Amino acid sequence: MKRPRNLVYAVNERPPTASMLVLGLQHAALSIVFLVYAAMVAKGAGFTLAQQQGMVVGTLLACGIGAIVQGGSRRFSSGLLLIPLSSPMFVIFAIPAGQAAGPDGVAALTLVGGLVQIIVGLTFRRLRAFFPPEVCGVVVLMLGVSMVPHAFERIVDAPDAGSLFTVPEAISLGIAMVPHAFDNMAAVAPGGIYYPSVITGLTTLAVIIASTIWLKGSKRFFAMLIGCAAGYATAALQGQLGSFSSAVENASLVALPHLGLPSFSLAPGFLAGYAVVAMIAAVDNMGVIISTDRLDDAEWSKPDVGQVSRGLSSLGATTILSSLLGGTHLGLSSTNIGLAFATGVTARVVGITAGLIMAGIAFFPAALAVVIAMPDAVLGGILAFAASYFIVAGAQLSLSRMMSPRRMLVVGLPIATGIAVLTTERLGVGLTGVAAILIHSPLMSASIVAIILNAVMRIGIAQKASVTLVTGAGRHDQVEELLTEWGEMWGLKPATALQASSAVNQLLEAVSDLAEGDIRLEARHDDVRLDISVVYAGQPMVFPDRAPTADELLNDDDAMGRMAGWLVRNLADRASVFTRGDLQGVLLRFEG
Repeated sequence: MKRPRNLVYAVNERPPTASMLVLGLQHAALSIVFLVYAAMVAKGAGFTLAQQQGMVVGTLLACGIGAIVQGGSRRFSSGLLLIPLSSPMFVIFAIPAGQAAGPDGVAALTLVGGLVQIIVGLTFRRLRAFFPPEVCGVVVLMLGVSMVPHAFERIVDAPDAGSLFTVPEAISLGIAMVPHAFDNMAAVAPGGIYYPSVITGLTTLAVIIASTIWLKGSKRFFAMLIGCAAGYATAALQGQLGSFSSAVENASLVALPHLGLPSFSLAPGFLAGYAVVAMIAAVDNMGVIISTDRLDDAEWSKPDVGQVSRGLSSLGATTILSSLLGGTHLGLSSTNIGLAFATGVTARVVGITAGLIMAGIAFFPAALAVVIAMPDAVLGGILAFAASYFIVAGAQLSLSRMMSPRRMLVVGLPIATGIAVLTTERLGVGLTGVAAILIHSPLMSASIVAIILNAVMRIGIAQKASVTLVTGAGRHDQVEELLTEWGEMWGLKPATALQASSAVNQLLEAVSDLAEGDIRLEARHDDVRLDISVVYAGQPMVFPDRAPTADELLNDDDAMGRMAGWLVRNLADRASVFTRGDLQGVLLRFEG
């Protein structure tokens, strides 16, 4: 393991107490900002003020406990600086669940999400083939698209979503209203758009965007907090704070979270649909765990499967706890990774400190009244920013691998289906039950089409190729050309093709003294993994359990061969030896 240059305190190191407290407070503040999604669910579902307070408090307490668990023993968790927060992917499903069954319905949805996280954590290797980047990207993109009406409904303050302007019209009208807004604060546009709400919502959105783009260093990670402050100020100037004073006055100074039991009165199809989205969210959380682990090693080459499994399973357990505390679905955010990178501190004790701070604040609801009383227009601006982020992130994820005709269909057709559901009112007329739920949700319909298409397209997808390598100096160039050609033909990630090329050339160096005669290169790709075999006649390859020491490299004749074997083993996700009759072989596996 090589220490990155910017790393000040590594995962198992302890910063000074003062620094640890300041860093813990920063990470806790980021998680507290994300409580706006819990407040959004509670408000959107029409909960009472006490129920809104209970949901925010339960979510924050679960987040605090989750941060402590993640930073604790590596036997039961990731052992990393990971801060759980209220997941924005939960909002679209949680609001109708709350409207249908109250807080118990939201708890049921949260419980399902936690169980899914545990299942994915334990079985993600087997499930991975059904959730490649194309499927995950489509779901994330359509989640953003599904958020847009909810976001702009709050911004324009229109109770009937059917009377909304389109997104470009709403933005254009909002900008055009600014010079005249304060002349007649009570005026309402013909489409039901309310001037003050538009100004507040667009101000919130604009300040978040500006802060994200122009602030430097760790300051930009607090863009949402800055945007909330700007939205509050704009609403106050227009006299649109609504129930702020009553929310603050009625908030309990000290209180315990309300324990409850989930209600499963929700339609099975609705729960099943959310389980699919929760799987995608769990895959995204795996990426956060892996990215956090990479911060500690400049020579990081492959994920620790056990660490990822423990981290995701412990997150699932914390999400289940959140459901029992009346909270929302928990996830992990790359925002905290960015803050850890910017500060150069990945010490897990900082995560434990942040968890203790969040758990402590959770017992003082009055401190969270600002979140609970946030105006709808401010929530709309935040949701609009989240929607745009998901749309772009989903598009990037969908196109992260080279596009083949199969992948183009897996990406394009589900998105077209989701847009058709969103824009064609006649679809689903007369349907009831599960079918109605599926056909009326662009997110669920696109997700199901993407998963089914991907499964069908996997039939006969495995592709093979083999070639006898030339001898001499041109062998390395031949390997690079072959892997580039196969990568373009099979749609490999460029990074995977480059990693495989480096590993194969290193392996050829290792077997050059063992092989007698020609060396054959065989490759197989099944859209999930790339297997490359080097087959030759001669002595078997041996992979050492450790790298040779400096003294061994100087004094042992076979030390260089063992070093090459050690490097190959770490360049590939898996390396093993095999025999084929009288021939020797080495298999290199690359996940990607």
